[in-house]
Amino acid sequence: MTPFIDRNPGFSVIHFPELIDARVISRPNRFLVMASADGKEIPVHIHDPGRLEELIYPGNSIKIRKAPGKKTMYSVTFCRNNNVWTFNDSRFHSSIAALFMKEGYKKEVTVGDSRIDFQYERSFIEVKSATLVQDEVALFPDAPTIRGKKHLETLMHLIDEGYSSYVLFLIFNENARCFKPNESRDPAFSGAYYRAIDHGVKFRFLVFSSIRGSVNFSHMVEECH
Repeated sequence: MTPFIDRNPGFSVIHFPELIDARVISRPNRFLVMASADGKEIPVHIHDPGRLEELIYPGNSIKIRKAPGKKTMYSVTFCRNNNVWTFNDSRFHSSIAALFMKEGYKKEVTVGDSRIDFQYERSFIEVKSATLVQDEVALFPDAPTIRGKKHLETLMHLIDEGYSSYVLFLIFNENARCFKPNESRDPAFSGAYYRAIDHGVKFRFLVFSSIRGSVNFSHMVEECH
């Protein structure tokens, strides 16, 4: 029995009513962006560990919101990517994924020395996200991910134990028309991805659009062939 429920295109998963237009100045470290807004230079937290080279570069447009933290008062919410906006805040990925799960799931389930995002009855579901799209192909990861490879190995082990395993990809770039692992950035993850498919891990790819502060389900895609 599938752990997922279907949603119609246009289904809204989250909305941010008050956003501030800003531009990137620099990215001093993994979680900090220096931005210009209303003529002022301000530090902004970015809760997205990817390289984001196509999104976070000097002069690019971003939308930020007030989100007081220990070191910053604002957080990056959307980034401009050519003709679309991408959603860039991984704190919300679990809650978004939960909107596509059947009732009765458990969250953050420990399996050995790994933690899997969801369990529904005898199914385990790990959630991943992507914003990098090239020539309508969604790519993951945009930087090497030892953790991602480990999750796939755990899901394969669970199949050996008699469970069902899934990976739910949230693709926050509406230009995506299919998905493939980013072999040039992380050949180890790419190899694990294809092994996982052969082992019986099932992948589901949901694409989202971002417009006027809302993140909406757009469409589903398949693996590129």
